Amino acid sequence: MSALTSDERRRVFVASQEATLKALAGLSAPAAPEPRDRRRRRLSPVVKAAMIAALLGTGWLAYHVVEVHPLTSIEQMLPRV
Repeated sequence: MSALTSDERRRVFVASQEATLKALAGLSAPAAPEPRDRRRRRLSPVVKAAMIAALLGTGWLAYHVVEVHPLTSIEQMLPRV
């Protein structure tokens, strides 16, 4: 009962081909060039080195300001009852 006639098969085939061609036409369209914006420049190596030094210095300072006492055993973590 679900068999299609030859005209219906032809219409389905043509519709499928048109959809495929539309999809392929969208893929092959030329991509828009990226805007040449000065804000998108890469950071210079000097700026990168300065940022790394600032982060390391901040970490070192925070380590010495905040006293860190590493635990010697798991018993120190347990609550005293």
